[in-house]
Amino acid sequence: MKSLLIVLVITTVAMAQITMSDTQMKKMGISTGRVSVTSSATIGPVIAKIDYDEDKSKSYFLDHEASVISLNVHQGDRVQKGETLCSIASPTLMANSFELGELHHRYSAIQNNAKKDEMLYKEGVISYRDYQASALEANALRSRISVLTSQFALAGVRANTNGTMRVIAQKSGIVTDSPLVVSEIITPYQPYFRISDPDAMVAMLNVSPNLISSISKGDTVLSKDNRPIGSIISVSPSISGSTNSAIAIARVRDPQLRAGTTIGVLVSASKPTTSILIPSHALVLFGGKTICFIRNSTGFRAQELHIYATTKEGVFVRQRGIDANTKVAISGLVILKGAMSGLGFE
Repeated sequence: MKSLLIVLVITTVAMAQITMSDTQMKKMGISTGRVSVTSSATIGPVIAKIDYDEDKSKSYFLDHEASVISLNVHQGDRVQKGETLCSIASPTLMANSFELGELHHRYSAIQNNAKKDEMLYKEGVISYRDYQASALEANALRSRISVLTSQFALAGVRANTNGTMRVIAQKSGIVTDSPLVVSEIITPYQPYFRISDPDAMVAMLNVSPNLISSISKGDTVLSKDNRPIGSIISVSPSISGSTNSAIAIARVRDPQLRAGTTIGVLVSASKPTTSILIPSHALVLFGGKTICFIRNSTGFRAQELHIYATTKEGVFVRQRGIDANTKVAISGLVILKGAMSGLGFE
């Protein structure tokens, strides 16, 4: 039998050119077929992590250490606005509470003086510098009062001087974060209580770089059984190096969802995406990578595939060098793979 010469030119580990004529293809039983072009407005499934919506939650923070001295509610409890959540021991907050009370008294007096000085200045009785001094003192007191008031608001504590520091629910909802036991130490700048709207949740979708440009704010998010459960509220412009994916955030409502779980969802995109389906009988593993053999003018080019979805019919790709006119080998793949490995054939 006449020997058939196959010339292999390696360009990269993942790509190689195999020179082969039509006659050689026919004698070796190698045939080709076109890839399929699909256009769909549905993307996915993609992996989504579920959590409570921070925009509909209230978290409590301290900028210093404190300890829990009583605990009235726990994670999972439903609370009403104004309800006592716990009591904490905080010398810093206690001192600030006394200071805040004194500042209010001083500010009231200084504010009256500033108004009188303003009137006297306008009448030409005192100088602008004298008027400005009382006005600046009033502004400084007002600024300090604002700082301390914000501190108590962030801590969820009502300022008082009776020796107790009660943490009060500032909204109704479900307790999604809380101390576990009495005497627990509260870590500064970490939320020690959180109250969330039980019906308001978000899904953080990990989307491949090939698909993220097709997702827009307002697109509908579907469950895997095609039930609408929410909509996209933001799309990240960057790709995470650790996950090689971008994050799209959706606000979702579904009684079956649970915070902390991971689910698969679909996105009904406003911009339909065009994808290429490489049939399963055109795929082969080589060096741990999925490749196909693309027909060109001199033979075949081995091409590593960047797969973003897999079905029983094949794999979906969207990459340069593969389009609606692409032909791929659909039989004789063992021979072509052997050529990739440097084997000879007769």
